[in-house]
Amino acid sequence: MAEYRETLNLPKTAFPMKADLPLREPVWLERWAAMDLYGRQRRRFEGRPKFILHDGPPYANGDIHLGTALNKVVKDIINRFHTLAGENVVFVPGWDTHGLPIEMRALRQLGVDQHQIDPLTLRRECAGVARHYIGVMTEEFRRLGVFGDWEHPYVTMDPAYEAAELGVFADMVERGLIYRDLKPVYWCPHCETALAEGEIEYQDHRSDSIYVAFDLIRPASLPAGTRAVIWTTTPWTLPANVAIAVHPDLEYVVVETAAGPLLLARDRLVPALAAMGLTDGQELAAVRGRALEGLVARHPYLPEREVPLILGEHVSAESGTGLVHTAPGHGLEDWEAGRHYRLPVLQPIDDRGRFEAGTPLVEGMFYADANPVVLERLRQTGSLLGAGSLVHQYPFCWRCHNPVIYRATSQWFLSVDRIREELVESTYPVQWHPEWGGERMRQMVRDRDDWCLSRQRVWGLPIPAFYCGQCGQPLLDAAVIRYVAARIGEEGSDSWWEKPADHFLPPGTTCPACGHREFRQERDVFDVWMDSGSSHAAVLARHPDLEWPADLVLEGADQYRGWFNSLLTTGVATRDRAPYKAVLTHGWTLDGEGRPMHKSLGNVIDPMELVDRYGADVLRLWVASSDYTTDVRVSPALMEQLAEAYRKIRNTWRFLLGNLADFDPDRDTVPLPPRDALNRWMLARFGAWLEEARDAYGRYEFHAVIHSLLRLVTVDLSNFYLDVSKDRLYTLYREDPLRRETQTVLWVLADALLRVAAPVLVFTAEEAWRELPHRAGDPESVHLATWPEWAGDPEAAAVLARFDERLLPWRERILKGLEQLRAQKRIGNSLQAGVRLGEGSGLSAEDRALLKDLLMVAEVEEEPAALAGEEGFRVYPVDYPRCARCWRYVEDVGSHPGHPDLCGRCVEVLDRQTAGEG
Repeated sequence: MAEYRETLNLPKTAFPMKADLPLREPVWLERWAAMDLYGRQRRRFEGRPKFILHDGPPYANGDIHLGTALNKVVKDIINRFHTLAGENVVFVPGWDTHGLPIEMRALRQLGVDQHQIDPLTLRRECAGVARHYIGVMTEEFRRLGVFGDWEHPYVTMDPAYEAAELGVFADMVERGLIYRDLKPVYWCPHCETALAEGEIEYQDHRSDSIYVAFDLIRPASLPAGTRAVIWTTTPWTLPANVAIAVHPDLEYVVVETAAGPLLLARDRLVPALAAMGLTDGQELAAVRGRALEGLVARHPYLPEREVPLILGEHVSAESGTGLVHTAPGHGLEDWEAGRHYRLPVLQPIDDRGRFEAGTPLVEGMFYADANPVVLERLRQTGSLLGAGSLVHQYPFCWRCHNPVIYRATSQWFLSVDRIREELVESTYPVQWHPEWGGERMRQMVRDRDDWCLSRQRVWGLPIPAFYCGQCGQPLLDAAVIRYVAARIGEEGSDSWWEKPADHFLPPGTTCPACGHREFRQERDVFDVWMDSGSSHAAVLARHPDLEWPADLVLEGADQYRGWFNSLLTTGVATRDRAPYKAVLTHGWTLDGEGRPMHKSLGNVIDPMELVDRYGADVLRLWVASSDYTTDVRVSPALMEQLAEAYRKIRNTWRFLLGNLADFDPDRDTVPLPPRDALNRWMLARFGAWLEEARDAYGRYEFHAVIHSLLRLVTVDLSNFYLDVSKDRLYTLYREDPLRRETQTVLWVLADALLRVAAPVLVFTAEEAWRELPHRAGDPESVHLATWPEWAGDPEAAAVLARFDERLLPWRERILKGLEQLRAQKRIGNSLQAGVRLGEGSGLSAEDRALLKDLLMVAEVEEEPAALAGEEGFRVYPVDYPRCARCWRYVEDVGSHPGHPDLCGRCVEVLDRQTAGEG
């Protein structure tokens, strides 16, 4: 063989087997930057229909993590597919830059708390933090191969963006959707600010569980000495108790017990008494809840406070006693019931969660520390009938991860209730992926409270309200807000803290209540969901290359109550429809055991460490091969498996490129469909896969694309077609029609595979594209190419049926027989074997000749009689000599003068080469 090696057409390519992705990928990034590849992509597809994926802005507060990497890579694959489909894709990345996490980081860097620094100094430090991490995260996203207009992102702290957001607010004010009120909201005493529902996460929390008796002082028809029993898990709210709520339609009973006559709901009687360690005594009275309205009880340890019994539809018989301790300052349902009865709103806790001066018993105490003090006083007064603890789901601040409280404060709200039905209706035209997302969003909207827009922090966009210096009435006017927006658009929102109120008021502004001309500014800032939720107006509607609404938004499933929700609310509130046509969600990233990643568990995986070890393309392969719509696992073992899968793909591409070294597609391409049956089957099979891949891409099911690609590469190509084709590629005369036809098929496969895989393997596809022979006019980069043009084969179905129904089943069975011969050491490889098919095999002479090639055996013959056994064939070693050049075992080896060790086919090839025809 060695002496004939130079006469063979062995593969030659500069595309190396070893990827060295961590070293090679940064080089491609530099080349793309130098050639302005994103700009060239935009210019190439200018005038085509646009596809706009609106980027949900990640928070600029640290390095990217595996979840943000997953998010951006999925977006990038989607964008690249739509570019491949010939659409004009514009991707403007965004950054969320206001809010508490950045403010807290800035305070830590400065080594102070918020009360020790002036607002402007803190805001400038916050802006610096945001700008720094925008730079850090931009480079990390670009290292992942994510394309976009990274030089011109949208940033929520930019003055132009802030002005657009104020424009959204002005439109909502003009529609009468904004109001200010004293009502309970989620409050984080650690962060000292109100929170919206989207900033709450629920965790297991152990709370006190107590039963408390209130003495009825005017029991009317009830027995003397009756005590109303309530159950609560927040003893610290008892200082703010002003009523007891009962359901109008529940039946209530008074029963005699060791603790005296007690009033409870009949449906709760048995479990409540058991929890208090009391036994059921004689029933003294029974009455419907509505008959209890107007009765009066006495506070259990504040004897001067009288507590009325009121009616409330929120009271249930599912837990507790059927009587609800009511503190309008600490619960929304309590507040709503209290408003109906004009109850006082007692709220004795300050911004830091401590009871204010003058609060009996617990003055100055942190609210949670007050629980044992309240319990001890209840014991002393004989009002504590039962005490224990309960583990339940409790709201926590998603920023500092501490428990939050309900606390009545004056805040600015958007009235969701005014537009609730519009919000629900606007979800129906949207395409939801997965489909259940639409109903989930509708349920979120139906259950949502009014949106608390104000935050008591410094780092944010100020709410453009004013207060009269004389009567204190708030001024919130759409025209004034637009005037403020123009100022902030020019000067930035720092000017709100630099300049007086009259700088932001139109000349001649007076208080609508008293006519006074002096005002002070509101110091609360907007909830950050208002920032990002205004992005459709600040970005989609204003960017010259974008369009409103977006074709798609894509974020984690938690954004149904976050960004998707705030976008929907502001979109409907200002434009009467959702600002997106479709919504796609992804799950969380988990470790190999299915656990969330936390530093405390030591299971956090840094995406940039994966890139440094495997390369970005392998990380992108992890993303694409996962069903990202559910939670996605990652582990070292899984990454090794993906690295091996990547190597299979790369080596297949290397084989294709190596066998196209002497192929010029403009000169050597053979008309298709091929004449050779194997080549024709391969293209038919590939055409079917190509259609499947395009459909899966269109459904955003990338895992279906990757899994079918791996099957195609390993089963159909590497283990079958390419293996069978080596003989014709390596040993035939260079210009042989069969070889050129096979090369044509390889070139079509390679060209199409690189295009189709480019959205995922962005670097490797580009590297291979540069080594692929091209036709005149082909784009310089695979990322400027479009989906493969595919004429197809009108007889593809018949071609596939011939192989799938006749040839390949025979091949699979016979290969098992050949493996047995090899195990018995009767043959070294299949080339040494022959096959006999019994009569009735159903294969024609043409089929048998083709089967010989598919099996890579010396011969396939048919015997005149049926063969014994179920197999219907037999395999055997042949005694033909082996050709020293092509290694086939052929009968005519040694029968050609001057070439005693060659077969006739190889002799012919050498003669043509010697004659100079090659």
